[in-house]
Amino acid sequence: MTGTQLDRTDPAARARLEAALMRRRRGGAAEGIRVLPRPAGELRFRAAVTQEGMWQGLAESDGPAPAILAAVRLYGALDVPLLEEAWNAVVARHETLRSSLRVEAGVLTQVVAPALRLPVELIEAAPEDFTAFVWEEGDRPFGLEHGPLARLKLLRLAEDDHIVFLMVHHIIGDARTVEVVVRDLGAHYTAALAGVPAPLEPLRVQFADFAAWHRERLEGPRGAELIAYWTERLAGAEQAVLPADLELPPAPSQRGTGIDVPMPDELYAGIRRLAKERSTTLYTVGLTAFTALLARRSGQRDICVRAPISFRDTSDVRDLVADFSNDVIVRTDLSANPTLGELLEQVKTRTAADFARHDLPPHLLEPHLPDPGLLARLFHVQFTAEEEFDTPDTLGDLRMEPVIPERQHVLRPLNIRLRYDAERAHCIVLYRTEQFTAGRIEELMREYHGLLAEMVHTPEHRALG
Repeated sequence: MTGTQLDRTDPAARARLEAALMRRRRGGAAEGIRVLPRPAGELRFRAAVTQEGMWQGLAESDGPAPAILAAVRLYGALDVPLLEEAWNAVVARHETLRSSLRVEAGVLTQVVAPALRLPVELIEAAPEDFTAFVWEEGDRPFGLEHGPLARLKLLRLAEDDHIVFLMVHHIIGDARTVEVVVRDLGAHYTAALAGVPAPLEPLRVQFADFAAWHRERLEGPRGAELIAYWTERLAGAEQAVLPADLELPPAPSQRGTGIDVPMPDELYAGIRRLAKERSTTLYTVGLTAFTALLARRSGQRDICVRAPISFRDTSDVRDLVADFSNDVIVRTDLSANPTLGELLEQVKTRTAADFARHDLPPHLLEPHLPDPGLLARLFHVQFTAEEEFDTPDTLGDLRMEPVIPERQHVLRPLNIRLRYDAERAHCIVLYRTEQFTAGRIEELMREYHGLLAEMVHTPEHRALG
């Protein structure tokens, strides 16, 4: 990610800092995650609790597989066989890329092949073919019980113009996984070109080691503490009313699309200044404006928004290909019609408390809630903010630039992702086309930018108008 300084006012960063301090009091991260024995041959480990929850959800869904998609365009003379060697070096480095998931004796089990070679399929294509290619790939299922759970394909647009396309099943990957794979792939490729070993530190632990540590933690006092916190936190919660302009069909699908909306430079400078003045983050500022937008549109005084959080809390797991994401509900009370400034302070306080208790998977919480369908309803609207991936501009002699694959399925009706770096920001809005027209989404984004401007210039304005 861009930037390396820890922002202690960031709720997620504060949660990581709290976890780090707890580990230090227990003797450090190295003692926290124990490396499991690795006998020769095929390895079998109990799947992570998060994987069990996703497996359960997949069994109940008939939609496309949840997957992480990414692509980079390479300009120059690409050595295709060397790229395949680099990809397989990445596969050898990360156990998850050699894994499958099977139910054995009633237990979901991660099975790791001792060695696995994955080809890089080369496809002749034109630039205008890319979207259709992505849609076709997105519809192709993964064989969870046999693997592989990741695919790398190469589209050749010309002799000196290629797109590398990566698709990773969400059960073994999160957004950070893309950054890890691109970095490792580039390191192995450039090292092979130079005839030297890749300059990557050995991985002390693998995901199976973390999974065992996380399960043990949740089965102890921490699990009971989290269940008590979230059952109280979500008591009486209701789903946010979507500002949709289409009537939901009787048999809705996940058909959707997305738009990329740049933020005006002056507005971005303003919200960065606001975050600094209020000792908070762009995440909190962006979520506050989104919450106010939903409240103004619906008149609701109790707004719940799904907030994915990554819990790569230790340096041991920061560079693993794996899914370290979890779902947190940020619930905001607007019953007193606070000012925008007051609302920002409330969201800052609540996210800090909620994100510090991020490590309980939803399927472990759901049996303790009075309404078994509550979480699914609360999850239908999402906000996240993240720095742009810190991907290099070159790969050896190749010029490299990121490409955003266009999806035809979206997992929830409305999802806003605020992406930013040191110079600019933009919002990627994913939405269901059976509930929103493109015109309504554009209208909502104008209102969203307007609310951010209000927060900067007139924080004394009331959140509900």
